[in-house]
Amino acid sequence: MLLRKYQWLTSAAAAMSLLAASVATADEWVRRSFEVAGVKDAHLTFEYPLSWGKKPAYKTFDNVTDVEFGPYGPRSKPFFLVQLQSVPTVDPVNAEQLDQIAEVEISQLAKAAFESEIPVNTLQGEHNNVRYFSITDKVKRWGEFDYLTMAIIGSGNLLTKCYFFSSDGAPDFGADAIRMLESIRYTPPPVDPEEED
Repeated sequence: MLLRKYQWLTSAAAAMSLLAASVATADEWVRRSFEVAGVKDAHLTFEYPLSWGKKPAYKTFDNVTDVEFGPYGPRSKPFFLVQLQSVPTVDPVNAEQLDQIAEVEISQLAKAAFESEIPVNTLQGEHNNVRYFSITDKVKRWGEFDYLTMAIIGSGNLLTKCYFFSSDGAPDFGADAIRMLESIRYTPPPVDPEEED
């Protein structure tokens, strides 16, 4: 049974399997900018390795901006998926709010997690603040993810939730995920000079 094979995993080991620093790859990186839903002329920008997919799926619904990478199909193993969902906020997102959101997300996911304790890690990008945690799925159904790392990112007036789903045999996100998370940036619409007066 797969579960027995991974009973020795702790939440720290799960985090390492998805986000721990690893040897940098020679992958080509690109920087892309996506329009933010609900805010005219605002953009979500980040870097990612081309090995995740040359053209991520992009859509908006209501006030949500959704970007998805999926080199591997959801009905096959190994499974690999990266998804970002961003929503604009009235005020800039602060560190305390990120901590609170992470606690809520962990409380909702704890029942599905193998880990009894799920620590929250912190990253500080040039233009953002990040909280992330990892879990191992204790059920591990065929065709679904075995591991999830979730990041909550505050960048100015944009709140982004980023999900890294993977299964046994999928590529290790490693340092690539760290670099991508730290690169996330919100560019607000340009200020109208007449509105400044």
